[in-house]
Amino acid sequence: MQAFKNTFRAATASLALIMAAPVSAQEYPSRPVRLICPYAAGGLTDILARTVAQELSRRLGQPVIVENRAGGGGIAGTDFAAKAAPDGYTLTLAGQGLASVNTSLYPHLPYDTLRDFKPLSQIAKFSLVLVGHPQRAPESVSDLIRLARKNPDSLSYGSAGNASTAHLAMEMFKEHNGLSLLHVPFKGESAALMELVAGRIDSMFATVGGSLALIRGGKLRAIAIPDDARNPLLADVPTMREAGIEDFNVFGWFVVLAPANVPQPVADRLGKEFMAIGSDPGFRKAMLERGMQAVGSSPAEAAQMIKKETGRWAALVKKTGIALD
Repeated sequence: MQAFKNTFRAATASLALIMAAPVSAQEYPSRPVRLICPYAAGGLTDILARTVAQELSRRLGQPVIVENRAGGGGIAGTDFAAKAAPDGYTLTLAGQGLASVNTSLYPHLPYDTLRDFKPLSQIAKFSLVLVGHPQRAPESVSDLIRLARKNPDSLSYGSAGNASTAHLAMEMFKEHNGLSLLHVPFKGESAALMELVAGRIDSMFATVGGSLALIRGGKLRAIAIPDDARNPLLADVPTMREAGIEDFNVFGWFVVLAPANVPQPVADRLGKEFMAIGSDPGFRKAMLERGMQAVGSSPAEAAQMIKKETGRWAALVKKTGIALD
């Protein structure tokens, strides 16, 4: 009987080891993959997640199911994904707030992006554009800076809320150029844009996708793009560098993450697929239609970017005292 028990234990232990053995890239995936969207359905992150899921499913030969886990401004879903089994079957899509800025805004964030996740790819980015009222706003960045320096605290700017991308971008613009502007936060970008159109605020950084129709309709003046290159949707709008402002580059971005201990062969496979997705003409067209640009970076490039961005925003938050509502 004892010999049978020992044999049974040995067989059980061997089975456990087999089940726990790292999956190879050839074996993966053998079942559906879920992509956590940490926000409710219908928003920009959800739309991007579903587009990415469709492309990834086509390449993996398995369904990729978007699972919306909203709550806590995206923190609940991101934390859930961080604690998921590190087998490559649970991924998450995170924007710069969840992946980098929140580290400086929340003293007790339940996850650490670079500790608890393995970045797989920066999959997309979205440009911002400095906009103003067509009759009231200066025509150039240099004119805006000159006016702001001449009349400190006389010019106001809007944002989608405290610590939003638009708020952070303008605070960095202020620090970069030694300006003093009045911040007026709103509940969402649309509300801020409507106040700008009405002339009740002077300027703001807006997403190209969210402001494009107003710019093309002549209701807003596009002044400059704080990015490396001109945006194809606003090809006649200069970059900040072209406008005479050096070393000022701010854009929004999204990364795909997996739990930190995902097997390296699986991470390599996924990284390869995301790089291919980023260069796919159909995906690039879909992103452009939504006011975004496809990227598809390597895992190493994604990790480096997150680390750089986390330090960059931490320095700004510390210097300016930016806080959440």
